Amino acid sequence: MNVLENKSKERELSNADHRLIGQQLDLFSINEEVGVGLALWHPNGTIVRNVIRDFWEREHLRNGYQLVCTPHIAREELWRISGHLDYYEQNMYTFGKDGEGYVVKPMNCPFHIQILKAKPRSYRDLPIRYAEWGTVYRYERSGTLQGLLRVRGFTQDDAHIFCTPEQVKPEILNSLDFTRHLLGEFGFTEYRVYLSTKDPQHPEKYMGSEQEWSNAQNVLAEALQERDIAYQEVPGEAVFYGPKIDINIVDASRREWQCTTIQFDFNLSKGLVIFVSVCVVWLVIFSSLFCGVCSSMGICILDIFWGVGF
Repeated sequence: MNVLENKSKERELSNADHRLIGQQLDLFSINEEVGVGLALWHPNGTIVRNVIRDFWEREHLRNGYQLVCTPHIAREELWRISGHLDYYEQNMYTFGKDGEGYVVKPMNCPFHIQILKAKPRSYRDLPIRYAEWGTVYRYERSGTLQGLLRVRGFTQDDAHIFCTPEQVKPEILNSLDFTRHLLGEFGFTEYRVYLSTKDPQHPEKYMGSEQEWSNAQNVLAEALQERDIAYQEVPGEAVFYGPKIDINIVDASRREWQCTTIQFDFNLSKGLVIFVSVCVVWLVIFSSLFCGVCSSMGICILDIFWGVGF
């Protein structure tokens, strides 16, 4: 591509900025009076969101998930038990009321655990797959915010799979296959895959033993290798409760945006104490296959409405 073609492509991408297109198509707006990083969805944008949601729900039900719905806030103690207050507080919105602390949820994990705990379970019930179209809120520095692609409040497809150690690898493989299907349906065919592992120099940042981390990281790597998926290991990028697979979409200007996360969590079940059945060790796999609706929409707007391919 010569210099003139490069300049033409740059102008095309500038004109195709998802924020400009969103305004022209009356899809969404971000208002400083409401707050930066908080999107307002207009009627046109809500129609598109609902189409995506309906597709997401249909496909998850077809793949053996049960749909759940949880509140936007919870008592601070729940987040203390789960470990989020110790390791993630800097990204959480907290407040007090009637002498009690509350947290605006940054994640849905503890709620799904509580649903599982609501009645006695047998190991014969596993795997159990819960999925939620849930809105979460996380603090992001104002300088990092960018339209729908980086926000403070967003709706994400959020799922948790409760399973035995023997079921972990098949469930991760199923999640990888399901991800390929979902992304393919939206025309996302180019993406880059990362295996985020713990930082060996700072073990204090993570929950769990070295053996647990080694086992978890190995099973994620084996699943990627079994599906012939090329990946790059990124030490230090794991979250505090487990390693993860990140699948990043590549946009029209060759930038990467985090999309799918498939995450191994061997700590949450310990903190929130679930009794599935006597002497059965069980684990949690977290997945967000189509990422946050905001960021997905930001990238989809270019592809669907302007035909800027990936």
